[in-house]
Amino acid sequence: MVRLLLFGGKGGVGKTTMAAATAVWLADSGLRTLLISSDPAHSTSDSLETKLGSEPTPVNEVPNLEGLELDPEKSVETLMPMLSGAIGGSGLGALLGNDALNEINQESNSLSANDLMIPGMDEALGFETILRHVENPRHDVVVFDTAPTGHTLRFLGLPEILDGWTDRILRIMRLTGGIRMMLMGGSKEQEIRSEIERFQRRVRHVRRIMADDTVTTFSLVTIPERMAVSESIRASLALSEHNILVDRVIVNRCTPNLDHPFLTSRRDIEQGYLDELKDRFDDIGVHQIPLESTDIHGIDHLRRVGSHMLGPIEPFNSSDLELTVGDQMKYKIIRSEVRFENDNNTEYRLHLPGANKDEMSLRGEDGVLLIGLNNKEKKLNIGREFDTNSVNAKLEYDILTVQVPK
Repeated sequence: MVRLLLFGGKGGVGKTTMAAATAVWLADSGLRTLLISSDPAHSTSDSLETKLGSEPTPVNEVPNLEGLELDPEKSVETLMPMLSGAIGGSGLGALLGNDALNEINQESNSLSANDLMIPGMDEALGFETILRHVENPRHDVVVFDTAPTGHTLRFLGLPEILDGWTDRILRIMRLTGGIRMMLMGGSKEQEIRSEIERFQRRVRHVRRIMADDTVTTFSLVTIPERMAVSESIRASLALSEHNILVDRVIVNRCTPNLDHPFLTSRRDIEQGYLDELKDRFDDIGVHQIPLESTDIHGIDHLRRVGSHMLGPIEPFNSSDLELTVGDQMKYKIIRSEVRFENDNNTEYRLHLPGANKDEMSLRGEDGVLLIGLNNKEKKLNIGREFDTNSVNAKLEYDILTVQVPK
């Protein structure tokens, strides 16, 4: 499973810059990196000077980096395409009468206009997209530039909101149940119920992944000002209640220590806020990023910020699965997939937290090894024919080692 690095904080403190600079640094170091943004203003595209879409897009000048910007409205449109057909449909007026039809239409219109974008729904759809990429070993690291902290916290309470939302949908389904049975049949109704329940289970799974500190860490970005510091402290408390690990605080736009009365006065004020943060977060690092003399956009500027955060790039052994990267700020990375050639076999090492070896299966098909785990099949493109019976696979401590003889 891919390492997930979340960046959050109050709006306007530089989350996008910190997330983008980290992603560029990780990609430059050789890690396959995906940068995801939920910012509808497309600030990540501006920062990278690359137009991103809703699917991973290669970033200019950074070979190992891809980026995407979430489109929650598009996700809502495809969330449950059967729902409107199940609630409405031609012929209801003649069967129910206009009063009953108007009531049903009012409910369904309200549902599509409001309920499908209940508080936290856009965040849920965003994290659903992220989870798909975290479960896909195409990348080693996913860096997520979250919406302002309040949106992230709103998502964490979404499963409880969904309980009421699901109840309302099912109530409408019961109201129109007999008619739907005649128009659509019972199998369609069950399909819709299953879709609703599947989405709710998926949201709960996303939250479990976010609370797993072997997969997810949260970098809290702030600036040395009263309101930003206060919100950061409140956010850390709220995140801890949901078992989200805040592993570092990044204080952006710190005034340089220059000999000028105005700058000295400003820095003295900031120092008080920095001391407050260090006292509050004495068990984790509080990292200062200096205020730059220019706007931060473009790869060169992001690389400079990345060097402030993580230090010089040091090469790592391409066959290593577990890494510690960075100097001033360190990240522990377990790469999702490593392949290397031995004299007698091709060996893969894959990070699969939560995998159950009793449910593992292997089969080959046209030069591809398909590994069945947790009701899913993962494909390894071996690139040559092989005998599946000769493949050796061993799962220990969430690391699956697969050896395919030559």
